Amino acid sequence: MKVLLLIAAACLAAADCVQAAETIPIPRLRPVAPVAAATKVAAVPVPRLRPRGTDVASTAVVPPTPRVRPPPKVDEPAPEAPPQGAPKGAGGWPADVVAAGRAACKALLAGLDLTYKPVDPIGEQGGCGAPAPIEITAVAGVRLAPPATETCAMAAALTAWVTQDVQPAARARLGTEVTEIRTATSYACRRRNNGSSGKMSEHSKANALDMSGFTFAKRTGVTVGGKDNWGEGLLGAIGLSGSGSFLEDIRKAACAHFTTVLGPGSDPYHGDHFHVDVLQRKGDYRICQ
Repeated sequence: MKVLLLIAAACLAAADCVQAAETIPIPRLRPVAPVAAATKVAAVPVPRLRPRGTDVASTAVVPPTPRVRPPPKVDEPAPEAPPQGAPKGAGGWPADVVAAGRAACKALLAGLDLTYKPVDPIGEQGGCGAPAPIEITAVAGVRLAPPATETCAMAAALTAWVTQDVQPAARARLGTEVTEIRTATSYACRRRNNGSSGKMSEHSKANALDMSGFTFAKRTGVTVGGKDNWGEGLLGAIGLSGSGSFLEDIRKAACAHFTTVLGPGSDPYHGDHFHVDVLQRKGDYRICQ
């Protein structure tokens, strides 16, 4: 009996639940709100691709490269500087002046007993040098040591002096012949007495020769400024110096061939050598000291 009552109660409860469920309103679903349109984003510029083959480094800012001073050449000797106080003997001579000088030289030296060779023009007009110089190695069989670079006018005067006066004096005073003249200076671009100012020396024009001594075939050589010469020493004091007499003879005779003759006693600059040149002065004026 109890079982039946429980069943009946359950059925009634279930029916009420169903009825209540039917009467409860079902909530309506809220419609889904439409998605708002996306905010328009400003376009970001896309870099343009670089064309192929372009060197990136070429467009970069490159700082200027400092100039590097090239190192001095060490395999070439520096040119020799001209003597102090002397104008620079550089440049050239006109071709017609050189040609005329060589032609006159050839005519002047024709038939002379002279061993020489022409050399290139030296220096320039108005400065040091000569247009048609020669290098003399021997005069009438007498060697010049070292060879002398001279003009042809100087060579002709030297030849006449050696043949007409130097060799005859050597035979008469010393009983021998001169075999060599020791030269001190021939051509040199400098002023007189190596000064820093004043007139140019005839050496600068290849018109002068300095001689320091003479060598003989059968006796000892003699130096221009040597002992017993020029009245010095015992033999010189009594006039028995053969070498001194020889030097005096050729010094006096030189004035017939050269326009300037200087040597020991002339001045402090020529105490140990003879200086001879062919400087042309007015009225053929000569200096022989």
